[in-house]
Amino acid sequence: MKRIIGLILLVTGIAVGIYGYYEYQSAQQSLKNKITKVFTGTSQAEQQSIYLMIGGGAVALIGLGVSLSGPTRRRR
Repeated sequence: MKRIIGLILLVTGIAVGIYGYYEYQSAQQSLKNKITKVFTGTSQAEQQSIYLMIGGGAVALIGLGVSLSGPTRRRR
């Protein structure tokens, strides 16, 4: 059961990271984002995309750790 949860977390983390990457690429190409960066210096869309990539990577690492930790029971 622990491995299944770990694999679900791993796949979800990878999916969220990929989604964040594509959102970042799309935010960089949008005209609204470019205008916002000229006046404010930062872009909220880019920041949110970076948070998605970081969060997805963290969830993927947690999922990898959980799935590789293995069962805690010992067989005799």
